[in-house]
Amino acid sequence: MRRFLALPFFLFFLCCKNEIKNSTDNFDGLKKYYFPNGILKSQGMTFENNQPIGIWNYYDSTGILNSTVEYIKINGKSYINQDWVFDKNGDTLKNKGSHFKIVFEKDTIRLNEPIRAKIDLTTPLFKNKNSNIFVVVPKDYSINFNEDFSNLKEVNLDTTFNLNLENEMKNSIGLTTDFGKTAIFGRYFNSIGKKKLRGILVEYFYQDSITSDSIKLNYFENKRYFEKDILVIENMN
Repeated sequence: MRRFLALPFFLFFLCCKNEIKNSTDNFDGLKKYYFPNGILKSQGMTFENNQPIGIWNYYDSTGILNSTVEYIKINGKSYINQDWVFDKNGDTLKNKGSHFKIVFEKDTIRLNEPIRAKIDLTTPLFKNKNSNIFVVVPKDYSINFNEDFSNLKEVNLDTTFNLNLENEMKNSIGLTTDFGKTAIFGRYFNSIGKKKLRGILVEYFYQDSITSDSIKLNYFENKRYFEKDILVIENMN
């Protein structure tokens, strides 16, 4: 869906802050694990058979936080969606972990306008692989993904590629550098009320595999998932 993509929205996104949401619905409760010396080793919530869910913090043997992991439920199973690794001062290590930043123009829209968002893969999983991204959301006015994305094969998909491949948009904004890990996307809803915008950020790259008599181009990908609460209201008269 590309008809809403224009320069004012890109400039708006440059000024926005990232939003991280961690739901605690249907969790079993807080779990804590300790080193033999009694120092906290990790803590977070679990669901079904002690599978981790939500935000988990991991510490070294002196009690210093060294990483944070976001677990989500995908097809009923725990899935690592993002992770951050820290130095001794608590600063995020840019060459470690894998996470993204997503910002929305607004979270209340009218029925005749789309929700708009910009996503950046700030730290890729595939290090030194020249990876790129694309974003997948349900098509306008169609059924949504389930909460755990278990109905993926049943949803009509709309794919938005990164700004390096969306040439019309890139040229209209005047971008000249590498934006292979940035995408602007959105969708329309078909009724008013509280909605969930759910989508998938796909990081991918290609790599040659050379055998004795041929060269094969192999495709690799990793998926990350996101969700945003949206309120759709009546159109203006």
